[in-house]
Amino acid sequence: MGIVTGIADAADLVWRRDCPGCARVEPVPAGRGIGVCRDCAVALRRPPSPVDGSFSPRVYSAGPYGGVHRAIILAAKDHHRPDAVTVLGEVIAGVVRQLVTTGELPDPRLAPVVLLAAPTRPSAARERGGCVVARAAVVAARSLDGYADAAAVASLAEGTPDSVGLSRAARTVNLSQGLELDRSELRRVRRLLRSPGAVACVVDDVCTTGATLGGFTTALAARGVIPAAGVVAAGA
Repeated sequence: MGIVTGIADAADLVWRRDCPGCARVEPVPAGRGIGVCRDCAVALRRPPSPVDGSFSPRVYSAGPYGGVHRAIILAAKDHHRPDAVTVLGEVIAGVVRQLVTTGELPDPRLAPVVLLAAPTRPSAARERGGCVVARAAVVAARSLDGYADAAAVASLAEGTPDSVGLSRAARTVNLSQGLELDRSELRRVRRLLRSPGAVACVVDDVCTTGATLGGFTTALAARGVIPAAGVVAAGA
């Protein structure tokens, strides 16, 4: 009994069993993976809604920036929890699935859907074990049935100010001055989008003013990639 308990305690140090959304502890059978508790799962499954504002393309969120949605994002970005990144990816995939059912996006089983992660500074990505949004986009692409892909086609130059607390106008200037594109990855995305019916979708964790996704979309469109929609885990 002591050995079994010791093994379980050791496993908890490696595989956290507290819900990243509310910190509730629920036993997770070995091999099933780490997710969220039942209550948080229900909260994260709400139908997506358009984010208020005149954004182009239209941006859809899985919920408001509060409660479990905010907790998952903070767990992924500030507390560096890989399980929260996975949950974030599943939330994004859930929004995409809903947009498929409403006809906003094509069914990935019929045409490719390419998820384009919003840019961040390389140093910020390194501090978090990799760009959280890009990693979540990869999880989402793998979760979707059919053919979906994820790409990180841009980053922000080091020294670009953090967008937290900035107005929409300031965020737009921030992005336009700091955006750096990965030309090789951009070419790969353009090749994917040559498939009949293929679409691109920009992805981020939170949409506050819409400036980041708007500026990112404008930069992509200038280079021949026109996103059909934006998807975020939360709208602030």
